[in-house]
Amino acid sequence: MTARRLAVPAAFLVLLGVLVVRTVDAGGFGLGLRVDRATTTALRKAAPPKSPGSWPVSWISGTDCHNDPPMQVHAYNEDTYVIRQSKCATYEAPFLYLLFGEDKVLLMDTGATGVLPVKALVDEIIANWLAAKGQADIDLIVAHTHGHFDHVQADNQFAGSPDVTRFVGTNLAEVTSFWGLTNYPEDIVTYDLGGRVVDVLATPGHHPVSVSLYDRDTQILWTGDIVYPGHLFVFSASEWFDFRDSLQRLVDFAAANPVQWVVGCHIEMSATPFEPYAYTTTVHPDEHLLQFRPEILSDILEASLDMGNEPACTIFDEFVIHPVYLCGITWNG
Repeated sequence: MTARRLAVPAAFLVLLGVLVVRTVDAGGFGLGLRVDRATTTALRKAAPPKSPGSWPVSWISGTDCHNDPPMQVHAYNEDTYVIRQSKCATYEAPFLYLLFGEDKVLLMDTGATGVLPVKALVDEIIANWLAAKGQADIDLIVAHTHGHFDHVQADNQFAGSPDVTRFVGTNLAEVTSFWGLTNYPEDIVTYDLGGRVVDVLATPGHHPVSVSLYDRDTQILWTGDIVYPGHLFVFSASEWFDFRDSLQRLVDFAAANPVQWVVGCHIEMSATPFEPYAYTTTVHPDEHLLQFRPEILSDILEASLDMGNEPACTIFDEFVIHPVYLCGITWNG
């Protein structure tokens, strides 16, 4: 278990043939689903992914700026790519996702610096994919997990380019219109890349306009900056409640769908439990893995519910609850 669990089992039900535990919501939201390890393991075993993949042993982490590439490309499988920007180029070192369907390829985020040739790299990956598939072309869709500066800096490399079929901005109107979110943030919608469907969940709390994607082929839940191994920044008191609501939606979703991995956009934790790197740190020796098992969602939700309506900046073993409005963005314990 990766965080304190104070929720009390109150009732039991069968969901998709597996046991799911309902827990008391300490923050006044009523009853919500808690995903335990038996549930998520059973879901994974009952419905393995159509397109499994693998993760690298490590990512470029600022420890060898002389030899590390400015961007690391990892093929999770032949249709799923993860790009990390080097900490030698930007302390944010975000991860970008590139998902191929038969008709469309979706790029989520453009990174934390406009200096790196993000589009050229994406174009190269696409060209190699098309050659391998014997396919002439594919529509490129560029969207964002959310609109913070470290996810949009190379937007000008894509916006207006004839190679980009659709460029989606970061304001609420553009985001909801593109995805078809008519009841933001409550509805869950689907988007078809051509033989590859992703579910789109609105997950504000870190940013007012934020989405997470569930890829049915890989069973990866891509969570942007709302869940990752690091500082889970909440910037205002009102967003604290959005943050908890979004975590509850993710927990409920993972209770009903097989999730292999939860994957965010940063790593800010050491592999040593309870040891985060301070924000703006440029060297990350011995990083935590990027990918989480889905049980982390319940761990973070229960940690936040335990705090009630008055959160505290708190370091847990694999994440940090970090209300910036209380302790500042550079707080690290």
